[in-house]
Amino acid sequence: MTLRRRLRRARGPLLVGALVVVAGLVLALAGARAGQGLLEPGGVDPAGSGALVAVLREQGVRVDVATRPEDVVGAGPDTTVLVAFPARLGPTGRLALAHAGADVVLVAPDGAALEDLVPGVRAAQAPPDLLTTGVVPAPGCPLPAALAAGPLALDGAVYEVAPPAVGCYAAEGVAPLAVSGRTVVLGSATPFTNEALDRAGNAALTMTLLGAHPRVLWYLPEPGAGGETSLVDLVPRGWLWGTVMLLLAGGVTALWRGRRLGPVVAERLPVRVAAAETTRGRAALYRRLGARGRAAAILRADARRRLAARRGLPPDAPTEALAAAPETLRAAAKDLLEGPDPTDDAALVRLADELDRLVRSTP
Repeated sequence: MTLRRRLRRARGPLLVGALVVVAGLVLALAGARAGQGLLEPGGVDPAGSGALVAVLREQGVRVDVATRPEDVVGAGPDTTVLVAFPARLGPTGRLALAHAGADVVLVAPDGAALEDLVPGVRAAQAPPDLLTTGVVPAPGCPLPAALAAGPLALDGAVYEVAPPAVGCYAAEGVAPLAVSGRTVVLGSATPFTNEALDRAGNAALTMTLLGAHPRVLWYLPEPGAGGETSLVDLVPRGWLWGTVMLLLAGGVTALWRGRRLGPVVAERLPVRVAAAETTRGRAALYRRLGARGRAAAILRADARRRLAARRGLPPDAPTEALAAAPETLRAAAKDLLEGPDPTDDAALVRLADELDRLVRSTP
């Protein structure tokens, strides 16, 4: 089959594959731009925080994004630092926050962040019916943001609070919001998201927490700073979704092509091919490939079979037993049946003639 015919036959699959790749790349890029992920200050998807950041800036609050611990060290008393993912901080990040002079808001911190940054607050186990009682708790604490929000039902983690810390919205001995000194702990990221900003008192809570000072430092610790981030966390979210869609599209394409070919069906040949024609066709192939050794082996095997039949011996009998006496004829037969491969077409023809004479001369 010529190269042009192969390209023509592969035109359909190649076109489908190209369309799948282009569609995957477009969707991945679009997802990387539009869906910025949880608590991203520029995110416009439900989990992002673009709406909250836009409202803060309309109120004259400057919002800056930080990713490194050194960006936080210089934060002064006129700044509120929001730490979106405290579990990524690592020892260096926690040390930088401890030495910063700004107010700090921690969103769902892990145990290490609580121990190093929030005295008197420890993680607790939420009662199973905490959010199903139908009772919306009052703030129960002097935190201005909680007083501005009023009664509020917060989901997420809860904490045990001991002096000098104070708990807000406490129920059954645990609180979803706590304050210790200039650090506020909130067990859920939901109030900061675009999807939930307009629910109940979420807007009042978050706006008061982050709008108390003229500047907000939106701290997004780099993945891997805590030493426990996997390789998947380092890949942009859009590219992960793009890869999944490409794999899905490839599977659908393979299923489509497989079903189109259908099952394997065995059927009889429509015509019978004469043995002489098959022999000539195979000989032409051997000649085109220059397979003289293969052709010579076939000729010698056929001669051995015919000699064995004449002498009543099995085909695998020794050469000495197949050839007739005298000794000179046996030596010639051994050379014909076990000799070297022909070096050219003329030698192959001579070998065929001599093998035929050997068979006819053997009684």
